[in-house]
Amino acid sequence: MRNVIVLILLFCFHFSAVARPIKVIFDTDMESDVDDAGALAMLHGFANRGDAEILATISSSLNPWSAPTIDVINTYFGRPDIPIGNVKMLGVYRNSKYAKTISEKFPQDIGLGENAPNANLVYRKVLSEQTDNSVVIVTVSYLTNLSNLLNTEADKYSPLAGMELVAKKVKHLVCMGGRYPLEQDPGKWGNFKPDPKAVRHVANYWPTKIIFTTGGDFANAIPTGKILFETETLHPNPVREAYRIFLKGWNRNYHHSADLIATYVAVKGHEPYFKLRKQGYFHIFKDGTHMWRINPNNPNHHIIGEFTEGIDPLEVASDFNRYLIQSNDK
Repeated sequence: MRNVIVLILLFCFHFSAVARPIKVIFDTDMESDVDDAGALAMLHGFANRGDAEILATISSSLNPWSAPTIDVINTYFGRPDIPIGNVKMLGVYRNSKYAKTISEKFPQDIGLGENAPNANLVYRKVLSEQTDNSVVIVTVSYLTNLSNLLNTEADKYSPLAGMELVAKKVKHLVCMGGRYPLEQDPGKWGNFKPDPKAVRHVANYWPTKIIFTTGGDFANAIPTGKILFETETLHPNPVREAYRIFLKGWNRNYHHSADLIATYVAVKGHEPYFKLRKQGYFHIFKDGTHMWRINPNNPNHHIIGEFTEGIDPLEVASDFNRYLIQSNDK
């Protein structure tokens, strides 16, 4: 009898120790750059391994081909029913080299972004259904949707206003957007340029921890995507096709990993590759100029923009590519 009890206790301990998949909501523009497609493919790779559960995929772009391209990638990786939301009316519109072609060439059933439900409603519904403090949101896009979410009021999905709903359900936010010069040469970069008002709102009022990940030279040091062209698959690959279209004329078949870094951090954390800086805060001016200031300290603002000492960026690229390869297994 004693041995049976010991076995039961060991089983319970093992069961409790098994890592549960990270619940992720992925917010993307899926238009101006192609690393959005690579990041979503990587996220599906994590889901295939059991490391992540993709709760929703949200478009922050008014480009009508953004949401259907998201749907194409979800469908390709065998998850066609993942909820997709889209920003409505007031938002950012930017052209895309690849989105329209991908949307028309590969299976998807949204049609155009205008047919997708309002991003606010998708966020509120999905968050309301989750356990407290369990959801990681990763945005590799404009912060329009997240700003709008904070402004939402109680509805049929939850009696909580947006700020309270986020505080209750979200574990933390991972945000890719700028380059964050430390106390010098502030500038306007990346996803923060088109809607600086939303960035200021989220940076100042988001109620959970935010991990900012940087682009620029840091992301350029991790070249990914080449492996998509070297791997044979049984089916035409929309992510490979998006990279091919986007990189046409660049005389190369690899790209920076800005959005992939954020996605990796959302699921796996910053270790072992990246340093996490906890001192300081993200500051953005009204015109969109932004920087990382060392003082005063905001305990909710963390930043990743450096490699751990001794890490070879090409080693990181190799690992990222490995996730892309796994995500392409059919």
